[in-house]
Amino acid sequence: MALSRSPSRTESRIMIDGSTRVEFDGVEVVRHEALILMCRVGDKVVAVPPRRMLPGTTISRMGDHGRLILPREVALNLGLI
Repeated sequence: MALSRSPSRTESRIMIDGSTRVEFDGVEVVRHEALILMCRVGDKVVAVPPRRMLPGTTISRMGDHGRLILPREVALNLGLI
């Protein structure tokens, strides 16, 4: 039986340009396509554009588990917050 880990949003931080970043832990990359990573964030699978991931993100290819850091606006558009 597989245990499902529900990622938690760890915090929001203000970046130098005044925008806010949002961090998610326990994210799994379930598919890697040309311009997107399909990521399981909690109970959602969302298409994340790698070019919008911020420094500190630890996932990059299929099968990776770790931290996803996005600008607040991207997280909102993906329905993550």
